[in-house]
Amino acid sequence: MKKAFTLMELLIVIAIIALLVIAVLALLNPLKQIQKSWDGKRKHELAQLNKVLEDWYNDKQCYPTPSEICYDGPNSPCHICGSKSSSPNFSPYLPQLPCDPQSTTKQYLYQVDNNTCPSWYRIYTTLSNTADPVIVSVGCQFGCGPAPDFSYNYGVSSPNIGLEGSLTACLTSGSCGDYCSSIGKSCSSGTVFESYSDTNCQDYLGFCNGPFCCSQNPIDVQVKSYKCFCQ
Repeated sequence: MKKAFTLMELLIVIAIIALLVIAVLALLNPLKQIQKSWDGKRKHELAQLNKVLEDWYNDKQCYPTPSEICYDGPNSPCHICGSKSSSPNFSPYLPQLPCDPQSTTKQYLYQVDNNTCPSWYRIYTTLSNTADPVIVSVGCQFGCGPAPDFSYNYGVSSPNIGLEGSLTACLTSGSCGDYCSSIGKSCSSGTVFESYSDTNCQDYLGFCNGPFCCSQNPIDVQVKSYKCFCQ
């Protein structure tokens, strides 16, 4: 006759299973995977819009006006979300316009130079993974979007214009001129600080983006940061 498990043995087995489940969840990091999925969708949809809007321009010699692509037009900037009842029909270019995967809290922002026959456009979004290196590659490490908020960190634009980046930045290497040139601006001034106070401040490409990036609370007198102003 087989010996039955004791209560203690069952509790040990349950505890081991629970630990294994916790370890697997920690390894997989489901929230991070969900955010990665959201960001992948954002990048794909903006790349798709980037292509489709060039087809539109080739046909009409203008980019879409806010009322032709936004659900809350008719003025720029406005928002794109095909699942809204007031979203315009974009056929035959797309069966339905895209919508941010977190559309209740985040939206695709559409910006053009005029509301009648736009000659350029920008579309902005906010990636969930703020450490994604693509944010730096598109020049949005200090924020992008319409001034003065610069509240987005990723976007696409028509070939004749770039994304609008923040006009201020903190640098731990390089020059103010180099940074401003990277966002299509010129350096108006720069203030040098002998040190910065945020231990997480130093970042890739010599940029500094911590909350106390350019304060004068020394942690290392050998480190300097530069408050850069572009115009």
